Amino acid sequence: MAIIIFIIILSVLVLIHEFGHFIAAKRAGIGVEEFGFGLPPRAWGKKIGETIYSINWLPFGGFVKLIGEDPTDRHKHDKNSFYVKSIWQRAQVVVAGVAMNFILAVAIFYLVVFALGFKINLPFLIDHKFKFVNQSKQVLVADVASDSPAKAAGINPGDSIVAVNGGKVVSIGDLQKSVRSSDGKTLILTIENPINNKTRTVSATPTFNRDLDAYALGVGLGELVVLNYQTLPQRFFAGFIHSYNTIDYSVKIFGQLIGFAIRERDITPVSEGVSGPIGIATLTSQAVQLGSLSVLQLVGLLSLNLAVLNILPIPALDGGRFFFIIVEAVTRRRVHATFEKWVHSIGFALLIALILLITYNDVLKLLK
Repeated sequence: MAIIIFIIILSVLVLIHEFGHFIAAKRAGIGVEEFGFGLPPRAWGKKIGETIYSINWLPFGGFVKLIGEDPTDRHKHDKNSFYVKSIWQRAQVVVAGVAMNFILAVAIFYLVVFALGFKINLPFLIDHKFKFVNQSKQVLVADVASDSPAKAAGINPGDSIVAVNGGKVVSIGDLQKSVRSSDGKTLILTIENPINNKTRTVSATPTFNRDLDAYALGVGLGELVVLNYQTLPQRFFAGFIHSYNTIDYSVKIFGQLIGFAIRERDITPVSEGVSGPIGIATLTSQAVQLGSLSVLQLVGLLSLNLAVLNILPIPALDGGRFFFIIVEAVTRRRVHATFEKWVHSIGFALLIALILLITYNDVLKLLK
């Protein structure tokens, strides 16, 4: 089931991306030779007007083939060719797919934030100031020891402890202070599920831990960042705000991983933080187990990542094509068609090699 959901998610994200190119091309008067669901070989196709609408055997995403998109296309000088359109029109077509993925992410994140009562949690990986939203922290239960008071009380990894005996817990230090000063008396803990923000209360009696020389619950602790959309503007623009903050947070984390890899000459953190198709399929399986909201959050995150990745000036991606359009706009001269084609071809080959390397790394993670 997880594999089927993963294929559906991937197909929807790519189809929406390609649909953006399709609509922008039609509006600009550019001929669309084919709009395909899945990847060739073709299983079925029907021509309506100038466009073949096809279903292909490989059920991964889709594609749009534009007249004159290939700069060496013999039809590139036709009046409905992508090649002969203005810089502005071509730029719109190239970035339309990215725009559609971003819009989808905004819509999904708004639905998720709304469903969670305008309160959403993120893992606390680095100290970071989130923009346009109120933020706080929660104490996360990262691990629960067997035969521990926490286990007996029904506390699970992934829960948050938000209060002890009615007193709010805002840091790991607050919780540790309350537990260690309990003298073995039963505590009433308010537990929150960060997945759906539902709360419950449990009773737990700390036991004396000789290694720590203190009373303990038998849990490993971490932290979550809690984003609270409290004002009307924050709630109205929640989808945009969460999308922006997610990009900002992810870029900062990845930047620190790259910096660590360069300083320490160790790429392990980077390889652990990057996933390909197999890794994403594993995440999909985990999200399915956690429920529909987790699946929605994953779809929003993937759509946002697809938008960001595609707009980067990497050959063969939309950002690489957009870069050549910018060069043309600045220099007032079109880049030589053969040179551009070779750049995109080499870039595509390198991307495939990178995907294979990441996939190999994902397989090694699964085998550990």
